[in-house]
Amino acid sequence: MTKHWVTKILVIGAAVMMMGMSINAIAGMGRGGMGGTTSSNLTDAQISQLESEQKAFMESTQDLRQQLKEKTSSLRFEQSKKAPDTAKIASLQTDVTALRTEFDQKRQAHIAAMKQIDPNFTEGKGKGAGMMGHRSNGMSY
Repeated sequence: MTKHWVTKILVIGAAVMMMGMSINAIAGMGRGGMGGTTSSNLTDAQISQLESEQKAFMESTQDLRQQLKEKTSSLRFEQSKKAPDTAKIASLQTDVTALRTEFDQKRQAHIAAMKQIDPNFTEGKGKGAGMMGHRSNGMSY
């Protein structure tokens, strides 16, 4: 009987947590759709330009982000083995570093393009959800 109650509590807790996260996500909508556009005085054309730039950035980095995710996953898998192959780890780490560097360069170019449209684009942003909605070390894939 105890196991039955524990299961119910876990299921209810998970449901409440999912609702809380989706409410938080929905509440973030309507701020220009950019997850960081802080200027409330943007014209519709500027908002459209920002959205187009964001969409173009996401599309142009989709393969890069996928490769980075796969290499990072492979690296973690190799590191978690009881007898990890240090040469393979070094190779994967080199690949991850190169991909992150390439992504960071594209991200910086994207931020510069966004600031051309809205000079206040990055105001108020710290290490948080970032442009892609993940909470991590400040860089998202």
